[in-house]
Amino acid sequence: MPNAMSPRRGRRGLVEAYKGATGILSTSLMDPGSSSRWGTVVSPRVLAQNHQHMMCVRVDPAIDGHQNYMQVEEAVLLPLDDEVNTYGNAWAVRKRHVEKSGFEDADPLRNRTFKIVNEGKINGISGNPVGYKVVAPPPQLLLTHPSSVAAKRAKFAQHHLWVSKYRDGDLWAGGKWTTNSYEETDGVSSYVTRGEGVRE
Repeated sequence: MPNAMSPRRGRRGLVEAYKGATGILSTSLMDPGSSSRWGTVVSPRVLAQNHQHMMCVRVDPAIDGHQNYMQVEEAVLLPLDDEVNTYGNAWAVRKRHVEKSGFEDADPLRNRTFKIVNEGKINGISGNPVGYKVVAPPPQLLLTHPSSVAAKRAKFAQHHLWVSKYRDGDLWAGGKWTTNSYEETDGVSSYVTRGEGVRE
């Protein structure tokens, strides 16, 4: 099935990109009257196989300049005490910066979000650095054994978010030949192995 991506911009500064699969199901023939645990029978003798669509997008932001950093925010329950959390329902947003190239994973139980911010520019109303929040559902990660060819060629799909320092030539988040290789080549997983600082 081919993939489609359609960007859209709103008046509120929103940049929205929808990426999804289009086309028809990938099917195969079956013996008459048989069933399979590897998919769903969609018509007599026709099986639509279990499969995943793994997608990635590489972003090189310039939000009010080029000194942009990745910030991770998550909701945390405050300890029960008589001063701050008397009734046990107080919580706060914990913020931390990503300091080195690496990866982050979504956590819906903590409402973990990711923001690309510019600490050199402050929003006049909120008093916080300007930035864009990366809003995406926490999709299922790649369901393959780590030793499989699929896992080796799609390392980008082993985590929800990767952060690497900008470098000319780092163009292919999924690697140069994602579907035609035995291992990810020149992809985001190799960019982060350089261990570069991303908040300098």
